[in-house]
Amino acid sequence: MRSFAFTGSVGGGLLFLSVVGAACTGPSTGTAGGGVVAGEECVSSDEGGSTPAPTFPGSGLSGAGDPITSALDPLSCGGRGRFTPVEETAEIDCYYANGDQTTPMAFVERVVEIAEGEELVHVRLTLNPAFVDNTYGETAIGWGGGEQLGDAPKPGDAPKPGDAPKPGDAPKPKGHKGHTFKDLVGSDKAQFQITDGTGALVLDFFVDYLSADEAKPSGYGSLGVLGGEGKMLLGDASAIVAATTSLDRDLNACGYGGYTVDSPATDENYTPNAESPDWDYRVVYDVWLSASAFGAAGFGDATISYVHASPSKYPSDTLTVTPGPCQSTCEDDDPPGGDEGEDPGEDPGEDPGEGETCSESGAECAANSDCCWASDVCSNGVCQPFDIPR
Repeated sequence: MRSFAFTGSVGGGLLFLSVVGAACTGPSTGTAGGGVVAGEECVSSDEGGSTPAPTFPGSGLSGAGDPITSALDPLSCGGRGRFTPVEETAEIDCYYANGDQTTPMAFVERVVEIAEGEELVHVRLTLNPAFVDNTYGETAIGWGGGEQLGDAPKPGDAPKPGDAPKPGDAPKPKGHKGHTFKDLVGSDKAQFQITDGTGALVLDFFVDYLSADEAKPSGYGSLGVLGGEGKMLLGDASAIVAATTSLDRDLNACGYGGYTVDSPATDENYTPNAESPDWDYRVVYDVWLSASAFGAAGFGDATISYVHASPSKYPSDTLTVTPGPCQSTCEDDDPPGGDEGEDPGEDPGEDPGEGETCSESGAECAANSDCCWASDVCSNGVCQPFDIPR
């Protein structure tokens, strides 16, 4: 974990050591299967391409899918200029369910920005549309007709002891009967845990995804940390300067407030709709934190421990996740383990995972990755379902 040491008063000079994430720019393409995809152009941030910035399909044409360093104003619909990123302060982590390092369930970007003379820490969480998306009603994509790509079993459907989980053992996703606008209102949230440069937890909070809000043009919006599903668990709410979500932006800043029954029609590639080209089909949370909240220690990191949607396209509405490096989508990047993708420290002919088994619910474990089910965590040495804090 790197720390950002702030020097001077708010709005003053900064000293940083960090790595800038790669920029995969242009309209994102791909399918509702949720694989990480690159835009029309992929530019590595470092010589080895070891820190790529992924993107999921469905960001529309407003620029919402650009990296956090692009100076896009998420409080508008494609506007720029309000926030100025500080060079060499951006970081990104991908989050994977139960040790699966191939397709992330989400990624978290962080960057320091200057806005109206104030130093802010901008944190963005983007969820994989294979888990949840902003399609609903008659135009929902991937929410009906049985099991979806990437389904994982849940504890109640565990196979017999000693058997490894199989795709055929998975139950239907909770969202297999469809997805409505109401499902997204007053039920979804994201939890962020923010540390300072010493690693001490300074802020812990929920951000509301969407609730009824008469003050917004559409009648709906994110209530941040002070309403709906939003809540402060640790720290002062005044440290949260602003918060918004992609659906809030779709309905209000982009002017698509009429889509409160059916979302703009699209296909499994999330192709932009000609009547609403800026609609972001992804579920995204943006938060701005005051740099002064971290004192002399400076900002440390922003992390998540699970992804949640009610319902989701998976059998479980909540999946525990762990951070890991983002896999590069740039064609010229070297594989993480060397020219042939192998780890030089291992025998290429040896399967390090051969013979390994996972632990079912109620079985002993040493880490979350030991548990068979993505909805389980290893707590007190036993795999058990994860409960979201209240």
